[in-house]
Amino acid sequence: MAPIVIRWDDPEKWENTREQVYLLLEKHTGRREYPETRSLPPFIVGIDMPQEGIDELNALDGVKAQIQD
Repeated sequence: MAPIVIRWDDPEKWENTREQVYLLLEKHTGRREYPETRSLPPFIVGIDMPQEGIDELNALDGVKAQIQD
């Protein structure tokens, strides 16, 4: 598994998809809560996610899950 960062395109996309993101985090990692920035929309960091989970996150409208460099 690779560590990823999750970003949203804009605050509206975050509002519309954040609960789905948290559910996918719980499904694939067993946890809903990870460090988030205080920006709006926030970035979520420090997640070890399998490729299947990354693909599911990226399928959500306005969500960008990227492997951290």
